[in-house]
Amino acid sequence: MMNLCGWLKTFKRKGKNAVGTSGAEDEAVDEMAPQGESEIGERSTSGKRANGGSRFGGGWGRKIKSVTKLATSERINGQREGTPRAKETDSCENDIAEEAVVECDDEGNPRNKTALKPGHSLMDWIRLGNSGTDLSGTGGRVVPVSHTELAKHDRPEDAWMAIRGKVYNVTRYMNFHPGGAEELMRGAGKDATRLFEEVHAWVNYESLLAKCYIGPLRNTVTINLADSTNPNSKLPPPPPSWTAKASKSGPSSNVTATTTITSPTPSGKDTLDTAPISPPPLSIVSSASDDSLKLSVPIVPRFDWIQKTSELTLIFYTRSLANPGIMVECVDHLEVTVNILVESSVQHRYRFHLANNVRWPCTARTSLESGKVELIFNKLCPALWTSYGMMTYERRENCELQLHEYDVATRIEITHDSCALLLRPKNNSLLQVTPVGYHVSVSASIEGEYVSRSYTPVPASCVGTDCPGTFIPLLVKSYPDGCLSKHLTRPVPLGTSLQVSQPSGNFLLSKLRHHNRFALLAAGSGLTPMLALLHYLLERNSNRIEHICLLYFNKTEADIWCREMLENLCKKDKRFTLRHYLSEVELADGSDGGTTSVENHSTFVHGRVTPDIIRQLTTKDSPLYATYCCLCGPKPFNELCQQYFQQMDDHNPKHLHCFQG
Repeated sequence: MMNLCGWLKTFKRKGKNAVGTSGAEDEAVDEMAPQGESEIGERSTSGKRANGGSRFGGGWGRKIKSVTKLATSERINGQREGTPRAKETDSCENDIAEEAVVECDDEGNPRNKTALKPGHSLMDWIRLGNSGTDLSGTGGRVVPVSHTELAKHDRPEDAWMAIRGKVYNVTRYMNFHPGGAEELMRGAGKDATRLFEEVHAWVNYESLLAKCYIGPLRNTVTINLADSTNPNSKLPPPPPSWTAKASKSGPSSNVTATTTITSPTPSGKDTLDTAPISPPPLSIVSSASDDSLKLSVPIVPRFDWIQKTSELTLIFYTRSLANPGIMVECVDHLEVTVNILVESSVQHRYRFHLANNVRWPCTARTSLESGKVELIFNKLCPALWTSYGMMTYERRENCELQLHEYDVATRIEITHDSCALLLRPKNNSLLQVTPVGYHVSVSASIEGEYVSRSYTPVPASCVGTDCPGTFIPLLVKSYPDGCLSKHLTRPVPLGTSLQVSQPSGNFLLSKLRHHNRFALLAAGSGLTPMLALLHYLLERNSNRIEHICLLYFNKTEADIWCREMLENLCKKDKRFTLRHYLSEVELADGSDGGTTSVENHSTFVHGRVTPDIIRQLTTKDSPLYATYCCLCGPKPFNELCQQYFQQMDDHNPKHLHCFQG
């Protein structure tokens, strides 16, 4: 489940907690973190931000960021002057001090949060939801809500909010919101979808507010039927199925009636209500969320199975380009639980009691083009079975946060400040497959406080060593003041008791269906979401790829990740072009923007992202021309690239996806 806490940064706090930048924005442009790859919460006791530009840090989706508290005056006085004290904590972690806090990433990005009272951490919120307390105020009933009714609940002591067609009672959540009640109130009493989409569109908020769900937001249309019967009116006559209240007034007996029609609710049921007479001839009230208005057929996986003498294969058919996430948990040699994630808030859970014993782990195989998922188990005793056993199915919506415990099993240095890590599930009883473009949240208890951070798993081939199917491969950059990054990448002892969430994100592979020329722009650790995407695109069969260019921005050659693998891919596949942009290294010709060519479509360029670079991607006559582009980096870089794309006349904004870091 995507970083379920990331959306809490929905409204960026301004005011007394704001902290100015250090003027190192140029550095932030070079150092990019992918969706969910920005390091979390760094701050010294002085409250000053460290080096790096301001960056938005929400998801792949999504993200649980860390918020740190300022040291109390006693702790400040007890420290030697000039000694920094930085610590990362969970973005929902309670703060002991009441003074203002400033959230920063590992490069010092301020995110301006408020201090949370003791007992108001993320775990405290989850415990409150599981306590049986009625957080929705409806006694567990799902109640459709009209815009008029929603507008009545706009006070701190009675606050409702609609997001993507769903209404939540956020009253009890006020004191748990790290942005403060004031920011949360900006969306109270109305449809806050646009506010949410502007900053945290990729976040899976449904899980966090599952116990606060009231019901679907109704989209109503009010029409004056008298005008529709006027011959000069352009309105069509009312359908015969409509009902209305009518009243006669005056000798002419003119009939004025108002009918309220409710659009289909998410449950698929239509409702029809009558309303009092109203003077306006035509008024339309609709949800601000386009998603809530779209009618789509939900995905229901179809199950099948096949076998060999030595193997049993469980098969799930989802939908073409559904990009499913998979979690398989082994209870014992007979009991297996399979969770298929094909929508942001829906899980399809299958519980199997197999006819005979199987070996663990299984092998997961997915075909993204067809949406087919195969789980292959080796039989403990080779034989043909008459049946696979028994299976129960459950469709679960608004699922709660699920965390699983992992340890760092392998650590490999890949650059002077970065490592490849293999995370192993406790008891090795869990297998998790992350969809392309999604991320997971990793948390750890450091000095008694939980610190959370979002990372994008990479293909197993990118870590430089054998990776068992149950392990999660990560590439992690260690920052000098990054508590969690240093904890994960330390050589000894290896990190243990890490809490890892299920996958979360909002990337849609279906949007790439009709494109065959792509450009991927990344920098630093922003490379991670591009790796899985790159492998998928080069291997797909339908609408075979014509060309892909990867523009990879770093400071120096020593900062480049997966260099050998990427350059080998250039040699292997002529459709792939790689360009390295180095901001702090003068190349052989010694000029800005100079290039040094390397065989097999790999090139080194001195400089940063510029409008000229973007123009090459949007100009049809250019060899780098792409019909679809993806970005990944810190907020300054993403915003700069998006600004340049907007300046291009031929650019279609629908053909650009930004993995927010």
